[in-house]
Amino acid sequence: MEEFSIYEYKFDLSRKVNETGSSENYQARVEKGHIMGMKQGIPPKRFTTGQIAGHCHVTPETVANWIKAGRLKASTTPGGHYRVNIDELVRFCQSHGFEVPVEWETFASPPTVLVIDDDPDLLRALIPNLEAPGRRVVGADDVAHAGMLLMKYRPDVVILDLHLPGTDGIRIASILRKEVQLSGTRIIVLSGYIDEVVQEAMKDLDVAHYVNKPPDFDDLSRLVENLLNTPRKMTTGSE
Repeated sequence: MEEFSIYEYKFDLSRKVNETGSSENYQARVEKGHIMGMKQGIPPKRFTTGQIAGHCHVTPETVANWIKAGRLKASTTPGGHYRVNIDELVRFCQSHGFEVPVEWETFASPPTVLVIDDDPDLLRALIPNLEAPGRRVVGADDVAHAGMLLMKYRPDVVILDLHLPGTDGIRIASILRKEVQLSGTRIIVLSGYIDEVVQEAMKDLDVAHYVNKPPDFDDLSRLVENLLNTPRKMTTGSE
């Protein structure tokens, strides 16, 4: 089997958010009211409570209380720390009268679903059935295209065919879990035959659902909707 690496198709996931407050540029942005951690005008994909507090001029405890009260949706790292997606933060700020920097609106994106399947007929039928207002649905029928879309959109949900030319769904799911900025992506495995052997092989990959082919489009759409409405739990990454 040909060795496959998502890193061949990545755009730029090497940017690290500066949360130390050690550089002049960082301090200058804080003093000017810009979000902490921005680098070269690019906001982080997920924000800490400290970063949000700095922007909203409140304490991190206040931000945590917003999250606990359900006013601000957040995921949780393995260490128990909150992370808020830029899309959710933009929505929150707009709803509650906080400033929304132009950079945030530029990089904010709707919840995204990526369907990876080598059957183009299934893709053409499935994508319209998963589309909904405020949701982006994209598809890939080969590994190279899938890698590019993963890095471009960092999808919230991936519907993954188990058997793909040149690799397999287990390999792709494993790479997703190793990439920090994709580790919270929910995975739905799609296959014509799913048995205990397959589920055992993927037991450590945090698969949300296994769906047999051909899928019921309405049932699959409901699964996707439920996953999108559930805060993500990041499975890897440093604190």
